[in-house]
Amino acid sequence: MKKFKDIIKSKTLLSIIMSVITYISLINLGVLPAYNLFSWLIFFIITNLFLKTNIFNKILKKEIIILTILFSLLGIYGTVTYSILDSKELGLFYELLTLKNLLNTIGTFNIIFILLTNIVPKIDKYNIKNKKNIINKKWLIFLISFLCIFLCWLPYFLTFFPGTISPDSLSELTMVIENFTKMSDHHPILHVLFIGIPYKIGYALLGTANGGVAFSTLTQMICMASIFSSFILFLYNRKTSDIILLITLLFYSILPMHGYFSIVMWKDVMFAGMLLLLTMQLIKILEKEKNGELSFCSLIPFIIVSILCVFFRNNAIYMYVILAAFMLVVLKKYYKLLLLSFFIVFASYLLVKGPIFNALEIKKSSSAEYIAMPLQQIGRMAYKGVDFTNKEIKIINDLIPVNIMASVYNPRVVDGIKFNENYKIENFDKNKGDYFKLWFNLVKKYPAIAIESYSASTLGYWYPGVEYWSVITYINANEYGVYNETKINEPFTTIVSKLHAKDIPILNMEWSIGLYFWIILIFLTISIKKNKIRGVLPYMPTIGIWITMMIASPVFGEFRYIYCVVCCLPLLMITPYFILKKR
Repeated sequence: MKKFKDIIKSKTLLSIIMSVITYISLINLGVLPAYNLFSWLIFFIITNLFLKTNIFNKILKKEIIILTILFSLLGIYGTVTYSILDSKELGLFYELLTLKNLLNTIGTFNIIFILLTNIVPKIDKYNIKNKKNIINKKWLIFLISFLCIFLCWLPYFLTFFPGTISPDSLSELTMVIENFTKMSDHHPILHVLFIGIPYKIGYALLGTANGGVAFSTLTQMICMASIFSSFILFLYNRKTSDIILLITLLFYSILPMHGYFSIVMWKDVMFAGMLLLLTMQLIKILEKEKNGELSFCSLIPFIIVSILCVFFRNNAIYMYVILAAFMLVVLKKYYKLLLLSFFIVFASYLLVKGPIFNALEIKKSSSAEYIAMPLQQIGRMAYKGVDFTNKEIKIINDLIPVNIMASVYNPRVVDGIKFNENYKIENFDKNKGDYFKLWFNLVKKYPAIAIESYSASTLGYWYPGVEYWSVITYINANEYGVYNETKINEPFTTIVSKLHAKDIPILNMEWSIGLYFWIILIFLTISIKKNKIRGVLPYMPTIGIWITMMIASPVFGEFRYIYCVVCCLPLLMITPYFILKKR
């Protein structure tokens, strides 16, 4: 009897109960079969893991519990949202609020809690510093890194020579080939110039459009490899251990995503490099401020990188506004220097986007680029057959007929509505107030569907289980004579062409935007614990980009939109170990 009471009081019974609930939840969620030898073995492994874990561990206990609650709620909410994505009948909250999902939430909480309890304290105590690196020459660190990265990307370039071009890329290339006439700021003009100048040089030297594109692709590969190598040197200068330097090098050189993205003509690639440089500059600013060495001269690199950031991606200006406001709070002692720096950045942006673009007759992009979320919310209402009033129908029909909106609605992407031949964006431009008033009233009238639509339209940015295309392996049909001409033979072409497949175990995790989001939240939490509010600053560019995606993304999980975050991931995982707070 006494022994039984001891068991009750110990963690043994609690651990067993937690493992049982977790196992049942995994079956309910379809992760494991109910009657299967392999499934039963998993149960015993889970139970053993629970029993061996110190569930009463006090290191970062509060933080672990908060993260576990957040992840378990997001996990179940995302699972249910994903399951009703295309349903006209099922409602999100009707499906979500069940006893089964309550059990699943508890089970998910258990397994995430156990994992974080085992992992987070070890991460918190990890030491990234080295007393002495094997290589003691900075130029050699940069050169080795650059060559490793570039050579690992070379098979992608040779397989898909002269590069890959999507419809978006082709519209930029068209501006270049037509000698920068009919320019539009739908695509960042800086990126058009970035691909255009090497293209002109390559075309002049080789006499073919393929030669021009090859020069553009090689220029991008060299720039991105140089940025990643500079980051590795950045870590080396801060006495980071050789093992961390090696892992970082492998991350940028070996992972297929970087090989694929190094050769694609997308603005998102160079912007990713700029965002990494910006994040590095923020850490340098914190270091200089901590040592009392912050001056305007030391902010010049930050200003230059900031300007490049806001011109390499149109919506980056919103991220930068968030960053600027946060920096003024964290570094308020230096607000005069910061205000001067921000003035230069914003003035440059407004000057170029206003008078200079007008003088060059560069066409402004349509408002349709910024109203994806309202369109998707009204589109889902039409798709689910809500009872619009005659007045509501008339206003919607002036933009796009309700029946067409219902038929072309796709919860994954707004393109079916936005690029529909019946969509009259000019009517929206003339009566923006009326349409926003309609949208606001419909959200109030059908809040459940509005939330359901919003959840579906942003699902890929916070839920790890979403599957969507990530790369292109072709050149879009064109009239300029640009086509793929592979420069290497089998089996290399077949291997390289299939490395983006989602069915490759372990490697397929690199395409999960939601997983990166969760990882960054873990390291952000540790950074806050170690460095307080100053530990948040290096994460602000990433947070700003994520917020813009959550507000106005036209796609529910477009990997290229978030590639910049992935490029910053190694730095964000290392940031907590830099001493950024004042002693």
